[in-house]
Amino acid sequence: MMLIISTLRNGIELVSDVGIGQNIIHNSKGEERRFRDTAWTIQFIRGAILFSLMFALAAPLGQLYALPSSAIQISAIGLALMGGASVSMYMLQRQLLFVKLNLFDLMVEFVNAIFVIALALYSPTIWSLLFANLMTIIVRTVASYLLPYGRIWFAWHAAYAREIMSFGKWIFLSSLLSFLCASFDKLYLGHAIPLAVLGIYGIARTIADLPAVLVGRLSYSLIFPVVSSRRGQEATALRGEMGPLRLKLLLAFAICIGFGVSVSDFAVWLIYDSRYHDAGWILPILLLGVWCSLLCTVSEYSLLGLGRPLYGAAGNMAKLVFMVVAIPLGLQFYGIAGAIVMIAASELSRYIPILFGQYRERIAFFRQDVATTALLVLLILVFSFVRYKAGYGTAFEGVLGAFRS
Repeated sequence: MMLIISTLRNGIELVSDVGIGQNIIHNSKGEERRFRDTAWTIQFIRGAILFSLMFALAAPLGQLYALPSSAIQISAIGLALMGGASVSMYMLQRQLLFVKLNLFDLMVEFVNAIFVIALALYSPTIWSLLFANLMTIIVRTVASYLLPYGRIWFAWHAAYAREIMSFGKWIFLSSLLSFLCASFDKLYLGHAIPLAVLGIYGIARTIADLPAVLVGRLSYSLIFPVVSSRRGQEATALRGEMGPLRLKLLLAFAICIGFGVSVSDFAVWLIYDSRYHDAGWILPILLLGVWCSLLCTVSEYSLLGLGRPLYGAAGNMAKLVFMVVAIPLGLQFYGIAGAIVMIAASELSRYIPILFGQYRERIAFFRQDVATTALLVLLILVFSFVRYKAGYGTAFEGVLGAFRS
């Protein structure tokens, strides 16, 4: 239930994303107080509209997914609260003050963990999760005003608003397509398979998304502002500066994902009881797709830093078309195993338009992508061989069993 509610809220939020943070980081006027005030005013109005929209749609959405409408309405309050947060976090990104930004986010995540665990122990229901998330958003919103550049107020500068909306239209399209790509599987499978099976898939998906979320955060917090600050450089110089940073990032994740693919089913068996062990064979497949997603994300934020969000939108469009066609076919012919393989494979279709954009902007790293992917495959083979020789089989035995069944 929480998986579906979170997906619905994220969808309503991303449907109207005009890239407030990206505008402040990317625009040359982002340091000006009136620009930030105008951006915050747009963000505040957007939050109020989104809250009203989700609150009004709670009843029909609840009927569609057999959820209590009051749970959706509680989740909607978070949209209004997030709209009131200061834009100080984006200024920290713009000025590359990553220590302060990461400490702030770490504090918020720590508070969230306390709320979730405490309320879940008190009452292990969906209401505990909803109220824990709501309380965390309140803490984050209030704390954002305590950061440097936290002071903000209502203002409207027509020229600045036009600039924000002009750049934001591509962010809107990219965010909308990104949401559809990230959520089509959950929304489609929510109707096509039993809710209990969806819950097992949701566990595997949540674990598999961890490296993708981390790389997305690093790319947005580091690569995007760095490239934005150097977008006047020659493409060759920029590529030479980005290459080593990008290589270190991919090498680290190739090792982590290679090890994760090989032993991820152990993690599921260790954490969850036997009702959820089927997530163990799902996880290695999803992690293979996540690797391709990492390559796409790093490249997409590089292009965004150059002011070229179109390629990211094109990549997400290609991925969405693939998913709409392939997931139902995979489910029809090979069951849930076929659908999951198609979900993982969809990232390949996203990679092609982004690679085209890299070549067009002369910042392509195709050879680096091929080399690190080859390293990933080698690491999976080595880790799997060691595991097999130790008498524990391989992580892919469950996958083969799922296809046979």
